[in-house]
Amino acid sequence: MTLPPDAAERSLWFETAPPAPVTAALAGSADCDVAIIGAGILGLSIGLALAEAGLRVVVLEASEVGFGASGRNGGLVVPSLPRIGPDEVVAKLGDVVGGRLLRMVAGSADAVFALIARHGIDCEAVQSGWLNPAHAASLVPRLTARAESWRRFGARAAMLSAAETRARLGSPHFYGALFDPSGGHLNPLAYTRGLARALVAAGGVLHTQSPVTGVSHARRWTLRTGNGEVAAETIVQCTNAQPPGLTGPEGSALRRSMVPLLVYQLATPVMPAAVRASMLAGNEAFSDTRNNLLACRWTAQGRLVTGGMAALQTGAVGRLPGRLSRRLAAIFPSLAKVSLEYVWRGRAALTGDFLPRLCQPGAGWN
Repeated sequence: MTLPPDAAERSLWFETAPPAPVTAALAGSADCDVAIIGAGILGLSIGLALAEAGLRVVVLEASEVGFGASGRNGGLVVPSLPRIGPDEVVAKLGDVVGGRLLRMVAGSADAVFALIARHGIDCEAVQSGWLNPAHAASLVPRLTARAESWRRFGARAAMLSAAETRARLGSPHFYGALFDPSGGHLNPLAYTRGLARALVAAGGVLHTQSPVTGVSHARRWTLRTGNGEVAAETIVQCTNAQPPGLTGPEGSALRRSMVPLLVYQLATPVMPAAVRASMLAGNEAFSDTRNNLLACRWTAQGRLVTGGMAALQTGAVGRLPGRLSRRLAAIFPSLAKVSLEYVWRGRAALTGDFLPRLCQPGAGWN
């Protein structure tokens, strides 16, 4: 694979997604029940649900809708948790809390596609299933047990044999796979912008180019931007790896709870029909069992999108295409000489134990 000379910040999704709703920066004062910081998938999903429930919602976004990780990821819809299975979740959180989380995750992909259908979001959504193939034979028993555990919490996960896995992927280099038909893929920026349009249609208020510069609490919460302020009964911060506003011990604790990742996504040119028929012919999304996993999916236009994490040293982006090229060529020989038309990056966050976090700060906001 070769790297375009100006590719580090180009995003395929920014060129192919329908436009976001027309918005403006906050100017003056506003009052609401709930103020949300961040117009990504999480912030907009929460805002939409609250607006539909009749609450007054204001969403503040520092840049544009989906500008961060929500508009820069690979677009896989995965009804699972990263690197951790149901048994580990129950061991850490207990039957009640762990069970609630697992049932939510097991139904999450169906919920996403149902939301897309209900609001008519144009985002190239394909619910064709998600494959989690084992890259080593020794991982098959663990993956089989994980599929069984997910089914106990309502998932439709099933274990595929090595032959079935190789036929679906078009590669002889996997030994079995967990398959969940509820998964799939979409254009993540188009989905995020569609959520923004649905939020506005439901009566929510959205301000872009409105970075929060300060947060304080007396009788109510007050969020300040450069040109205005919002008073709210409740605030929700949904900024992924870039938390603003928190200071002191609480801010340090929140930052320590996350591991920021610099993730690169890459897209090929539109591939010939013969190549598309030879791998992932069912249009599934897949991410394998490596620690630095290999993930791939086709776009609606017939491009292959893949990606990986890169170290934060100078020159990492220049080395990444070569590394991914060797990995892809070893698994899919038909891609050995394919060039890249798009390479982009974004920041995401993991927690140390791979479990989600809901943090409730107190007086550390100021």
